[in-house]
Amino acid sequence: MIDHLLDLGLYRQAIMTSRQVLDLVSLDDASTLTAPPYFNHIRFGPYFKDLVLPAAVKEDIPPLFLFSLIRQESLFESFAESSAGARGLMQIMPATAADIVDQLGWPPDFTNVDLFRPVVSIPLGAYYLARQLAYFDGDLYAALAAYNGGPGNTQAWKELSQGDSDLLLEVIRPEETRQYIQQIYVFTKIYERIYQRMQ
Repeated sequence: MIDHLLDLGLYRQAIMTSRQVLDLVSLDDASTLTAPPYFNHIRFGPYFKDLVLPAAVKEDIPPLFLFSLIRQESLFESFAESSAGARGLMQIMPATAADIVDQLGWPPDFTNVDLFRPVVSIPLGAYYLARQLAYFDGDLYAALAAYNGGPGNTQAWKELSQGDSDLLLEVIRPEETRQYIQQIYVFTKIYERIYQRMQ
């Protein structure tokens, strides 16, 4: 069944089904990777690799970090939409996407529906993340905070933390943003353990 879901490109459903199987046998702790490798590769698959790797290279973002971000944002469900209106694999807000499209001049004839297309969502999201990384001098925590909580908020948090990344996590007020950063960090470590050669 899981392989059938993968063949259909239903990655979120395959990940969730894999997790349910592991829950039944008490092997659900992803951070220990004690599950059989098949399940680890399903739960932390390099989905949309043909789009993620070029975007990561173009924007100088570690590929496994980008996979981790997409996993956290949408669980690789290209038609995901948040209650706030963020769309697609990288959960980009339409207004943010419009700004990015204006800067890039791509894709032509852009509409908000395009955010559900991986070929659009991944490059736009990678570009936006790269801009946050550049703005915050390569600080991954700050870039993630900006991606989730906005660059204005992140600037205030950075000033409060006086450049200390560990302190940054403590001064971020919204619990959602703190957990978001911590979860992507954990996912990246798991991806690194599974796919070291992709670094």
